[in-house]
Amino acid sequence: MKKRLTRSSTDRLLAGVCGGLGEYFGIDSTWIRLAFVLITPFSYFTSIILYIACVLLMPENRNIQQTNFKGNMTDVLRRVQRRIDQRDSHKKGRK
Repeated sequence: MKKRLTRSSTDRLLAGVCGGLGEYFGIDSTWIRLAFVLITPFSYFTSIILYIACVLLMPENRNIQQTNFKGNMTDVLRRVQRRIDQRDSHKKGRK
């Protein structure tokens, strides 16, 4: 699966930007937060504007699994048919 840069939905303090960066680069988000705090005064606070831009541009990771609806529907129909067959065979056994 392709790795995407997203905001974290679990590792967040404000909007999940630092958590998402940490997940993407494979490092602890605490280091990214610490770097952000240390860089902010020296960058004339433009890092805050960059953070806001990341909040607006980075999609949030909602942990939704990709599904194959056609495959899932076929599986559901098989299970329903199996239940019907079991019910019919059980009714035949009673009579």
